Amino acid sequence: MKINVWNEQIQLENPELVIGRIAKPVILEIWNGRQKDSVIRREYPYTRITQTEDGLKACTEIDDEWAGKTEVTDIYRTEEGSVVLSRQVRILRESGYPGMRLRTEISLLPEKKNAFEDLRYFAPPAIYDKNDLDEDGYEDYFHTKKTIFRDDRFNYPMFTCYSEETKEAVSIERDPLPAFDSNPDRKISEETGEKEALFLQKTDIGSMGADGSDGSTRLTCCYPFYEGDATIALYIVKMVPFGAFWPMKSGEEFSVTYRISNHRYENYHDACWYGIRDIIRKTHPQAEPLSVSPEELIRLRLDALDHYYVEKTAEEDPNLPAGYVLNCHPQDGVQLENIIQYGFTGQNILNAYNVLRYGYEHNNEEYRKKALKTADFFVNTIHIKESGMFYNLYNVDTKSVNFWWTGLLLPLAYAQGEELEKLMGPLYEYRKDVIQKLVSLKGAYLRCMNEDVTALLRLYCYEKEKGTEHPGWLEAIENYAGFLLRTQEQDGGWYRAYDLEGKPLLEPVKWFGNTVYEQKSSTGTSITFLTELYELTKNEAYLEAASRAGMFVKEYIIDRVRFNGGVHDSIYAKGQLIDNESILYPMFGMLSLYEATKRKDFLDAAVRAAHYYASWVCLWDVPLPEDSSLHRYGFHSTGMGACDTCGCGYVHPFQLMGVAETAQIAVYAKDKELFDIARLYWLGCNQTVETDERPWGYAMPGLQEEGYLISWWAVDDPMFAADTGFGYRLKGEGNKTCFPWINAVGVKAYWAMKDRFGSVDFEEIENKYF
Repeated sequence: MKINVWNEQIQLENPELVIGRIAKPVILEIWNGRQKDSVIRREYPYTRITQTEDGLKACTEIDDEWAGKTEVTDIYRTEEGSVVLSRQVRILRESGYPGMRLRTEISLLPEKKNAFEDLRYFAPPAIYDKNDLDEDGYEDYFHTKKTIFRDDRFNYPMFTCYSEETKEAVSIERDPLPAFDSNPDRKISEETGEKEALFLQKTDIGSMGADGSDGSTRLTCCYPFYEGDATIALYIVKMVPFGAFWPMKSGEEFSVTYRISNHRYENYHDACWYGIRDIIRKTHPQAEPLSVSPEELIRLRLDALDHYYVEKTAEEDPNLPAGYVLNCHPQDGVQLENIIQYGFTGQNILNAYNVLRYGYEHNNEEYRKKALKTADFFVNTIHIKESGMFYNLYNVDTKSVNFWWTGLLLPLAYAQGEELEKLMGPLYEYRKDVIQKLVSLKGAYLRCMNEDVTALLRLYCYEKEKGTEHPGWLEAIENYAGFLLRTQEQDGGWYRAYDLEGKPLLEPVKWFGNTVYEQKSSTGTSITFLTELYELTKNEAYLEAASRAGMFVKEYIIDRVRFNGGVHDSIYAKGQLIDNESILYPMFGMLSLYEATKRKDFLDAAVRAAHYYASWVCLWDVPLPEDSSLHRYGFHSTGMGACDTCGCGYVHPFQLMGVAETAQIAVYAKDKELFDIARLYWLGCNQTVETDERPWGYAMPGLQEEGYLISWWAVDDPMFAADTGFGYRLKGEGNKTCFPWINAVGVKAYWAMKDRFGSVDFEEIENKYF
């Protein structure tokens, strides 16, 4: 890429076309101190441009009533096929306005089609393509063509735009990375009666994204940050402008540097993956080493889980419930609700598999008994013999099955009337239309059923290898497989949820979706179960159904980049999110189909899915406020996994679930950087387990918090007020939640690595295969 001055504009070019134009080189946003109608946009030309050995030096000297006397100096230089733009602002004399922000705008491909809907975007975890499942050209969750996010919402502060017409990918990134942040002093505004959403702050966090709101698309960066109306920072229910301004005092100065690059790629997937690969090659991200050995880690995890095991005698409950009801604030470890969940946040049968296997390997008879009782209860009571399905939830206190629909709306499972409204706060009114329909539904999520019946199948095979047959388990497994064969659609897909008679649930549309991508988003979760059942039984019908589902998932979910609906607890404008879990199961499915059939198209799809799954890893240490809990405990975000697009800036350890499979696909594909990401997930997502050697303030060793805020998320929303158990979710804090899935996926990763590689020593595996 080279730099030219064209018609008093800065032009970025490659030999074939103009990549971008900076038509308005100096844009300052002056803040008048108010919350409404408060930003004055001022545009200035360069007053002096000089050629340098490797680029340009451009200066603007301002002296007016808005910016006072301010000097802006921009250095452009070419470096390794990219253009580096270093910007410095010096305030020589203040104007009387309290703050300012520097804005950078680059018109993309100005001589080609460049409307927002013409381009595709990649800035994980904030945006995949356009987050546009209904394909109307707008981002779905905020219904906007202006997607600008804080730097700390990105897994790496880089935003890429890709043109299908030119096959060009244009990226802008922070280089060097943001180095500091703080919690600003936000006063109560007299205008709004709420905390300021616009404020002064010296922070190194900027924002970047694409703005196509006026018909043509510009890469847009702000320093300090600005997210505009499309932010989840302050509230879930309403959107307000949100941003910081640098104090405009004499002697103040600030600077920011961007790297702009472009590459030609044959398709969108390559643009996404090779961008990540190049970051890894350039920065060599390293996660924190484990505080104890992997073996000690799983011992601690299972010991903590065991504290939350519940079983009842026939006299107490004729259903003989048994399972792991872990649901607490990890800081105190006090159990909140005695609910046995299957799949998603509960993963009870996966936990039973982990406990049973550990019990055999360490001669722990108590563990084995508990695991077997948990599995027996699942088969005898949770299995619905008439339809072949499984319930998703059992309430131990009320001695009844229930229906798990909405995650954070979990009170639907145990509260009614005024108590329900009290527990859910403003969210109840916000979601009232959906809640009133869901609360009367009786059925189950496909994903949840598939997760724990797959674990039951593995449990059955493991016990069989140890010499014990469980014919009742196998009968339930095959009965469920029959349900899948009966309900598979002609296109190979399954619906997201079914009623107790096995009919698909499609209402409310806001929850179950109105596009094929949403309605059949969980199809991938069936594939591995069917392929593993085929390996056990050699029944070709199972492999045929899995293969048909594989072709559906490949075409609709992976190739079109329309993965969504893996997370079942959306509290946003839509019931289904683009999330890390909704690409994990297609990856599992493609891998299992390749290993069962050796078909190259399945391996290619597995690699592509793994690349998208890998994109959810955090590749840098986000700066945290020094007074935050995570900063005090020495938290590092590198290697942690992001959760979903709406909640970008929130990370969690779920990606442990796919560590071994990601590593295996990397070995098959000879893809070193993909293997590096499997290692990052293993280390980063195990980082926050409480150990004596590495405390995190949790009630006992082996506990781990569900998630961590490395950016702003709903900090002013009443449902997360400071006086609630889940309050004080500021940047640098945890979400104060602990569920059984956390230890389930952590131990599963260990067993899966041992089964596939005989080791969890990534250096040893790397030396063997790479």
